[in-house]
Amino acid sequence: MIKFTLDEVLKDKGMTMYALAKKSGVRPNTIGQWVTGNGAEVKSITIDTLERICLALECKPGDIIKMIDKN
Repeated sequence: MIKFTLDEVLKDKGMTMYALAKKSGVRPNTIGQWVTGNGAEVKSITIDTLERICLALECKPGDIIKMIDKN
């Protein structure tokens, strides 16, 4: 199972979802989906979106997306 930890990274960086949207150019609704319910509503992401979020947060993809063992 894939879990989004964007909420944790935002908290660590002291950034709001709105500020991330402005800085990255990613729609606030998209960011909200990643944060709400650990991304349970996210069906797909583009590499471009992932890259823009990582650049804005100065982080790596592995900082905001985790693979969680369901067992």
